[in-house]
Amino acid sequence: LSDEQAKEIQKYYDKCTEEGANLEQVEESKRAMSEMRRILGHPDRIKRLAMDVVEHYDALCAQKPEIVQKAMVVCADRQLAYRLLQEILTIRSDWGIPHKAENEDVLTDEQLDKLIPLPKINLVATQGANDKKPLHDLCGTKEYRKKLDKQFKNNRSNFKVAIVVDMWITGFDVPSLAVMYIDKPLQKHTLIQTISRVNRVF
Repeated sequence: LSDEQAKEIQKYYDKCTEEGANLEQVEESKRAMSEMRRILGHPDRIKRLAMDVVEHYDALCAQKPEIVQKAMVVCADRQLAYRLLQEILTIRSDWGIPHKAENEDVLTDEQLDKLIPLPKINLVATQGANDKKPLHDLCGTKEYRKKLDKQFKNNRSNFKVAIVVDMWITGFDVPSLAVMYIDKPLQKHTLIQTISRVNRVF
């Protein structure tokens, strides 16, 4: 965790203590959160998750190649999302090559004009002050994220798989979103809103 995140968590625990949680409960919760991060971030687990996503998504596309198949992977934090992206690209390096569309030859000039060259898979997250350069650069500016938003909603775009943390999981509508991989604890209305991204026929 960054220092800033750690301070925010400590502030939350201080508030819990003030409102009646005892110190033992607070410490237990801290340990549980730390353990969850360790489990989710274990290298073997990230590898297995990446393979599972790639195999499932490829099989999904093979079943109905005539249908646009957009996918979203929801991760617990930005570091995990970044590591998962890198692991997926070691399995499918072609997903990291920017194109306007999967098959540009079948599109008109007018259709191609509305598209920008993008990899098939992209991380959609805000930049953090303490990010290492590769993650910081990958997240890009607000304007870049707006472009990603527009391209993901365009069924012709090469951008088919989005890895997200907090962005795009509620209040974001992409009718062609066919599958969602949730690798983050979600509950109540957030869970319902998140899975509602993929609950209708396209």
